[in-house]
Amino acid sequence: MEINGKLTKQITETKYLNVENTERYRPIMRIFFEHYEKLDYWLYKEDVYNELKNQDGFVSYTIEMCEQDLNQLVSWQSLSYFQDTDNVSTVDEFKNRRYRYQMTEYAREIERFVMRLETLQVKQSSLEPKLFEKIRNLINKLITATDIKIIHECFEELNYNFTTLNENYKDFLKMFHEAKAEDMMKTENFIIYKDKVITYLRDFISGFQTNSLKIVDILDKLPQDFEDTLLNALDEYQKSIPILESNFDYDYLKELNRGKWRSIKGWFKNDSGISESKRLKNAINDIINKIMKNVSAIIEMQASGINRKEEYIHILKMFCNANTLEEAKDIGVVAFGIPAVKHFSKIEKVTEMLDIDSLDIDPLYIELKSHSRKVKEATTKRAIVDKTLAKKEQLEAITAIRNREKAILDNHINAGEIDIKKLDKVSSFERRFILSLISSGLYKDDFVSNGNYGIKYKVIKNSDEYIDLISDDGVFRMPDLKIVFGGRNE
Repeated sequence: MEINGKLTKQITETKYLNVENTERYRPIMRIFFEHYEKLDYWLYKEDVYNELKNQDGFVSYTIEMCEQDLNQLVSWQSLSYFQDTDNVSTVDEFKNRRYRYQMTEYAREIERFVMRLETLQVKQSSLEPKLFEKIRNLINKLITATDIKIIHECFEELNYNFTTLNENYKDFLKMFHEAKAEDMMKTENFIIYKDKVITYLRDFISGFQTNSLKIVDILDKLPQDFEDTLLNALDEYQKSIPILESNFDYDYLKELNRGKWRSIKGWFKNDSGISESKRLKNAINDIINKIMKNVSAIIEMQASGINRKEEYIHILKMFCNANTLEEAKDIGVVAFGIPAVKHFSKIEKVTEMLDIDSLDIDPLYIELKSHSRKVKEATTKRAIVDKTLAKKEQLEAITAIRNREKAILDNHINAGEIDIKKLDKVSSFERRFILSLISSGLYKDDFVSNGNYGIKYKVIKNSDEYIDLISDDGVFRMPDLKIVFGGRNE
């Protein structure tokens, strides 16, 4: 950064935003801006006054006050003016100095920025996967273009879409980290929107992943001199535009374009660290996990809340039906003293019958042991139990499962993939195994390794449709996915 006169000078054009009588200056500037947008650049004081006089807060506003405000805005360089002498026929008319006013360039940009700030809170951010497709197409067009005008247009459109993408996803994700959103996700009403939100986020990840991988592939194949060629073309186009400013800083513009291009590249592919695209994917996955945890907590709370509610109602009825204070105290001891009750462990059931009376069961005798430190229990030596046979049986069972799973893999790995929609009816065992592979490989960019069988694979989404995986224990509705094998682990 270079500290120069432009950086240190006061910006007087912004004074109308925060001074005395701001409530008059800002409406005046808004009138000028709206007329500018309609290509009506110059206004007389009468034009401004006529638009203000019928507004709330301007009932006592006069033409003299309007002229005074306009002159003040001129002194701050928010407005410029010139004397209109077109229809002047006498010296007196000339002396009246009838002026026309217009916004300065600084003031226009300030007012445009202020209007953006006013709509900031009502702006609805979204995750639009189509933006990635647009960016990919624009990069391809930028590579093949030879005309400097087309290169300039492509680059400007590319930067616009890239800026929109960054603003949208940051604003969208910010919503899920605000206190209001955190509270919302913990309410029962959120369960209604859960599926819709998760589907929305997963559809975005799917479109984002498909296009971002293609963009990375395009960037990897770019010629080494592409950046210089691009910057030179942009510089050449800029120099072809007539600019009245004699000392226009083309070097600064070139450096700015270089920074924009490197930001776009680094967003998708960062050789020195994690890219912003991977940060985005991780952030969305974190949100999905957070939503699922909150929903699970809500469902669990609902279930326990129902049970507790019935228990509390029953206890309250017992208190209401108590005849004496002593009886109520006894109920309280039983109801609220339960957690402190000592329970006997390692008691075997005598019978599974629920309707049998306790008096019909033989008593159980339990030897109580002293907790006194003085009384030491005699230690008894226990023989070492040989568990070799049990471990062998357990190992044989695990090996059998592994062999069945490996047989399933060997059946499909020669074909190179498992396309779920092309499968016939499968066994429940095979269904569980296929779903476990999908669960481990879903939303992973690269191939994942399976250490048990020495294979590499990844899960790919065929389409946005849903398919049926038919097994001998039922039908499982799921997205249209396939498992692609990438060979054995090295």
